[in-house]
Amino acid sequence: MMQGLRDNMKIIIWITAIVFLVGFGILELGGVMDFRGAGNSAAGPTGLIAEVNGKPVRYEIFQQTYAQMLDQLRQTRELREGEDAYIREQAWQQVVRNSLLEQEAKKRGISSSPEEIKSAIRYSPPQFVVQSQAFSTNGQFDYRKYLAELDNPNSQVPWAQVEALVASQLPLQKLQEQVIAGAKVSDGDVRDRFLLQNERLTLTYIRFAPDSFPVDTLKVGGADIESYYKGHPDEFTGPEEAKVQVALVPRLPDESDFSAARERLRPILDELKAVPDSFEARARVYSDISSNVRGGALPGPTPFDELRPVFRTGLANVAPGQISEILQEERSLHIFRVDSRQVDPVRKRDMILYHEIAIRVQPGPNASRAALEKGKEFIKEAEKSELTAAATKYGYRTVESAYFAAGKSQNEVFQRFPDLETWVFTAKLGSVSRTVPSETGWYVYQILDRRKAGVRPLEQVSADVKKAVVRSLQMQRATAAAEQARAAIAAGGKEGDVATRFNGTTGRADGVTRNGFIGTIGQDPKLVGQLMSLPAAAWTPVLTGRPGAVLFRIDGHQLPDEVEFQKMASQIRDNLLAERRQVLFVEWMESLRRTAKVKDYRENYFDI
Repeated sequence: MMQGLRDNMKIIIWITAIVFLVGFGILELGGVMDFRGAGNSAAGPTGLIAEVNGKPVRYEIFQQTYAQMLDQLRQTRELREGEDAYIREQAWQQVVRNSLLEQEAKKRGISSSPEEIKSAIRYSPPQFVVQSQAFSTNGQFDYRKYLAELDNPNSQVPWAQVEALVASQLPLQKLQEQVIAGAKVSDGDVRDRFLLQNERLTLTYIRFAPDSFPVDTLKVGGADIESYYKGHPDEFTGPEEAKVQVALVPRLPDESDFSAARERLRPILDELKAVPDSFEARARVYSDISSNVRGGALPGPTPFDELRPVFRTGLANVAPGQISEILQEERSLHIFRVDSRQVDPVRKRDMILYHEIAIRVQPGPNASRAALEKGKEFIKEAEKSELTAAATKYGYRTVESAYFAAGKSQNEVFQRFPDLETWVFTAKLGSVSRTVPSETGWYVYQILDRRKAGVRPLEQVSADVKKAVVRSLQMQRATAAAEQARAAIAAGGKEGDVATRFNGTTGRADGVTRNGFIGTIGQDPKLVGQLMSLPAAAWTPVLTGRPGAVLFRIDGHQLPDEVEFQKMASQIRDNLLAERRQVLFVEWMESLRRTAKVKDYRENYFDI
């Protein structure tokens, strides 16, 4: 067992050094680079995968990280075809990030003494040591066994390599501690968080939604728009924003992939045709779609003309009780058992009920390579014309984003690849990105526009201003109706009758906290904050906010117990401190990466 630990020490040491900060959520941070890749990815120094602020990152370091990521994935499931490109991207981002951290630690003069290293090994053993079976008793880390081996002069464990690992980690841990030292939590913060989670209201309400009070938009003219714009500059002020066009270069299975999958599926088809009643059992085992838990059953009859064209053609002559042939979709193969066919007597439409087995067909190496080459051709075409025109020529779908600020795109691809978002805000307008890997293919982006921080020019936001004018007029009408309703209730009217009379809706919300969720009408923390200060058992004044104009009756106001607060205060403080440390570290790391200069040499080793 000690021999196994010794043999695996090098890879374990490197990976542990790379990922020990994962708990702070820094998974994919790099630097400011040419995300297109062509300029910075020309032949670079031999053996390097990148240069970070002029410091080399060796290819073998990247390769070790990549291999470990593959191993971690394979422990949970098989690698899907084409997924290696995405994992390579993640590995590269990680080694760039680690280089930035090492440089910053050296810049600050952070180091570790021999005494600190030995103390850390004795009292805070590395995680891979804690998890090693060599120091395990009954499945648990045995600290006494660990100390005995540590103090054993004849130990076969390569402690010098462990010391090297800890020596590389300690400066980064000290750097982390310096960065997060500014995170503070006051007694008031603890109490506010406690109240946020534990002070609760029970509410009855009558809501007057703005959309229920339409206005004639044709009467909203240029003068109205300009007046509102000048009177509400804060509503049209924002940070720097960008807009992009994105196309997906799909990675689809080719005919050889479908042929192989069809051969695997054919024995199942033969069995189903021989024994149709076995369909449900086989669907539970082989089908890849959610209906497999129901044995492939459709919940109820569906209109035949709403099926996909390939299914309508393939099922046109399949009688109830019969099994279809294998039908091919873009990424999948399907077998159906038709259960019934009938005409809906009300809608006069042909209806069909069936069971289905569907298997996903993954693209093989040849299909993936062909798709990637086609993606590169597509990029060249997009650079000559524009992304939309190139996508039309190649038959790819495109989507144009709304304007978004850095870190506010809510785009999963940008969250995975922060450097792509950095590129969007630093490259020239019209620039086209390199291919960005995903589970279904490769994304290609083009920067359409950027607008500077500050008050937006009226010509840029006139449509938004008009919407705001219309909503303002609707809110005026909704508020007037709410005031009338309040007067009617005060005069003895019943809430249901009053709501109907003045075009409102009634509802009830239980357990409303300062987080701001108010039943089905949505979230508005400011509105809930007002309610917390109002007396119970009475209708409130008309309150306005995101839901519109609302009348509330506070039926209950549960104030948390001081004894309960004292029990929870310590845990709340710890949670708050952890949250603030994480935010502080992430923001600092993002700032560090924005100013970094990274040269990307990946194209010397593989396609990206």
